[in-house]
Formats: sequence, structure tokens, C-alpha cells
Amino acid sequence: MGWRIIHITNVDQLSLQLDNLKVRKSDDELKIPLRDIFAIVIEDLTCKLTSRLMIELSKHNILVLLCNQKYLPECVIQPVTGHVLQYRQMLKQLNWTKEYKGILWQKIIQGKIRNQAEVMRRDHIEKHRIAKMNELASQVRSGDKNNIEGQAARIYFNSFFDEHYTRSNQNYIENSALDYGYAIAHSAIARTVVAKGLISGLGIYHKGERNPHNLASDIIEPFRQVIDYFVINHPPEGFLTKNYRIQLINLLHAKVLIDYKMQTVIRAIEISIDSFIEYFETGKSEKIKLPTQLSHLKIIN
Repeated sequence: MGWRIIHITNVDQLSLQLDNLKVRKSDDELKIPLRDIFAIVIEDLTCKLTSRLMIELSKHNILVLLCNQKYLPECVIQPVTGHVLQYRQMLKQLNWTKEYKGILWQKIIQGKIRNQAEVMRRDHIEKHRIAKMNELASQVRSGDKNNIEGQAARIYFNSFFDEHYTRSNQNYIENSALDYGYAIAHSAIARTVVAKGLISGLGIYHKGERNPHNLASDIIEPFRQVIDYFVINHPPEGFLTKNYRIQLINLLHAKVLIDYKMQTVIRAIEISIDSFIEYFETGKSEKIKLPTQLSHLKIIN
């Protein structure tokens, strides 16, 4: 699986040369082997892409993100075909039971809240708040019908921002940074979901009729805290600079603890999705693997 994330800005053309991505700016050229690439983030609205390149990027299952004028991912290019046993995998997914989905969502939200508590601990938030978060995590039941997730979110974000803060308030520059980081992570998850032969629009909990990646919207929850931790400790100054956006993109290379090993976020996403598939096949919840207790989180700039 590729590992390099290519950030494109101020470039004339992207094309294919043999099995390489060729990047051209004026008379300068750079070649990057396709086998090394996990994702390409294109922020240059004037950059030209050849059709031949796009076909090969699809064959290599390389995530391609096209950003809008505000630098937020606007379009995700995904291959039409995914896993070699895609049809069989899709049939299995359609038979995932409501009971199993409820248990998985419970585990996901518990993992999310505990990771939020760990971010709070690392930032020396009052111990009674952290204790309350861990208490809430233990109260999450199948399907989180009591919306413990929402209760925890209020405590979590109010621990770092003032009482007027909401995630939808764009007067907080931190929200723009979180939105950008979440969008990158969400796209990386969606790409892996498709690669595993799953139906991306068929979620465990999320059921947005206009959301083509409901399943990615489920899976991202315990990964959001990687972005949270970075933005809280490295808030943007006034606006999202190119360097800051690159740092957010590179959070896909941050190291998290999963299945008792340190892994990059890219690899952890794959491990989680594989574990979900195994869980639905065996019915054993102990098969579920999530990034846990980000006490070992390493941000690599």
C-alpha cells in the first residue's frame, strides 16, 4: 500500500510517464512512482490532469482530492471497482444485522470518548472533567440511544474553548482547521472502505441520504481526536496557511496505538476496517480494533 501524500499547488500539469506521476512546472519536472503514493491533494485550480493519468491513479486505488477556492476538499475521485471479491463483500454487508451494528457503534463511541478524555489529560484539563468523560464512556449502550456522544462533546469542547463555542461557528478559526483535517481523514477512510469492497454509502449509524460515504462518517469518530489534539496545541493564526494545511494533511502519518502496536493513521484505518469485517463475520466483539487511549500519539511534522 502506498504511503506518500502528494500536495499539489502552483503546478502546470500532472501526467503519466511509465508507472510514475510526472509533475511539471514550467521547465521543471518531478517523477514519483505510483506504487509509493497513497493520496494526491490538488489545491491548484489551474492545474491540468491527463485522462491517462486519472485511469492509472484509479487502477492503483490512489485517493485523489480536488479542493475548492477555500482549500477544502470538494471532490473525491474513487475507482469504479474495488476489492477483487467486491460483490461477495457487498452481499455480506447488506446482511449486517441491526444488533451487530448497534454493538459496533457502541464500541466506536466508547473509543471516541476515551480518546477525547486522553486529549484532555494530555492538555492538563481538570481531573474531574476527565473522570466525567470516562464515566460517560462506560454508560454508552448499544446504538448510543441516549446520545452519550453529545453529552461528552459538550464537556470536551468546552474544556478548550469559551462557553460560546460551537462546532458550526466559523468565527473560530479552529473550526476551519478541524473541518480541513476531518475532511482529509474522512476521504482517506472512504478510499479504504471502497478498496475493501464495502458499500461506502451504507453506514452503521449515519444514514444521510445525500452522503455517499456514510460508513466513513461512522469510522472516523475515534480518529477525529488526532486532528483535535494537533489543532488544540497548534492553533492556526488568522487563516489556514499552505504550511498549516500541509501539516494537517500529514496527520495521516501520525502514529497511534492500535492492537498493541504503533501504526500510522493510514495503517490504523485499514486495521480498523478489517477488524469490523471480521467482527460481522464472527459475531465476536473482541475482534473490533480501534485507535485507543492516544497516550502514545506521535505527531510527525
